[in-house]
Amino acid sequence: MARDDREWLETDGLGGFASGTVSGRRTRRYHAVLLTATHPPTGRFVLVNGFEAYVTTSDRTTPLSSQRYLPNAIHPDGDRYLESFEDDPWPTWTFRTPDGVRVRHECFMLQGSSATILRWSLVDATSGMVTLNVRPLLSGRDYHALHQENGEFDFHSRIDQHRVTWKPYEGVPPVRMLSNGQYTDGPVWYRQFRYTQEEARGLDFVEDCASPGMFRFQLSREPAVWVVTAVGEHGLDLPPHQQPGEWAEELAASERARRGKFPTRLH
Repeated sequence: MARDDREWLETDGLGGFASGTVSGRRTRRYHAVLLTATHPPTGRFVLVNGFEAYVTTSDRTTPLSSQRYLPNAIHPDGDRYLESFEDDPWPTWTFRTPDGVRVRHECFMLQGSSATILRWSLVDATSGMVTLNVRPLLSGRDYHALHQENGEFDFHSRIDQHRVTWKPYEGVPPVRMLSNGQYTDGPVWYRQFRYTQEEARGLDFVEDCASPGMFRFQLSREPAVWVVTAVGEHGLDLPPHQQPGEWAEELAASERARRGKFPTRLH
């Protein structure tokens, strides 16, 4: 089931997209949570490459993400807990942890908005609190390039209620994350991701990503909402006086209805 060669794609109708593999491991430089077109449909930048995600109970911590590093190390190995994957109406993963927790993860883009909506929700759980920790992996690079650790990356976060914003480099669109989680700064570099499809093409295939901090969600209380968006004309922002969970549900309902009007998935 969790094969690196099974890929998914979400598009925003502006030249930007999100894409990846069913396993969660990025195998191409074009795999990203948020790849935006600064001059639609051109001027594409990778803003958010991926993320690390873990669920924690009183008994254990279990990864829901998976990465491949040099020379060929898989860490973490969250795809081993993948129970099922569906692609209708958008990519949806269901994980089952060894202590009986089942988590559903969804990822979709909206037409006309440079934004990716990600949600995690409990399907089944043992008694007690279930916490989700999500750490974003950022770059801010041209989508044909690769990113390496450097001293110019700006880790400074701007926090405003449900919003956290970064501007990694001058000349690159700021990236904003809207969530119902608690954010904590904790800058760190993740080094030497290995992209096997780039390697097979005879191209550069090693990348470093910057992670400015951690989002923490109490899944036992409500689904986790994490909206990743470019700041600018086509970015999303949380409407005044609206909670992230309600807002995300409205976005999902609208997008589900839009897709349902097409006669086939190919259309």
